[in-house]
Amino acid sequence: MNRLEQYIRDHKNLFEEDPTTGHFERLQQKINRKSGRIIALRRSMSIAASIAILLSAGMIWQYATKKNDLMALCENAGDIKICYLDQMNVVVGQIEELIRDFDPWDQQEVITDVQDIIDAVNSGFENEIPEEIPDDMAKAILSEYYRKNLEGLEMIVQTIMN
Repeated sequence: MNRLEQYIRDHKNLFEEDPTTGHFERLQQKINRKSGRIIALRRSMSIAASIAILLSAGMIWQYATKKNDLMALCENAGDIKICYLDQMNVVVGQIEELIRDFDPWDQQEVITDVQDIIDAVNSGFENEIPEEIPDDMAKAILSEYYRKNLEGLEMIVQTIMN
């Protein structure tokens, strides 16, 4: 037998008495006060979540707009490769800052991954595009190739941050 059952048996006479006058009214007031707090808390949480969603959506929209502007800038640049390499160098700087406190082994792994991407960009891919492909198509292929490499570096940043 557990302690609650034992207490009820020992004090059976207390459970048979009617509650004091006003007991149910006081209980209802306590319930109403707690319900009011819960409702206020729920509303506050809903408002906070809505604000967070709006801020996140704004940041994502701003990032996408900025990223599209940078992509358009590079696609219209005289030398696509140099433009994308400049953007990649900015991301590499972010990565170096983020891994500053990593242990040397982890730093080396990240640096190796970053260097592989930079080496791929510098590998001379532009020389592998056949000359019979029209210039605008070749430019689109190069832009896509460099953009994917830039996105690879950005994925490294996201992985480190998470």
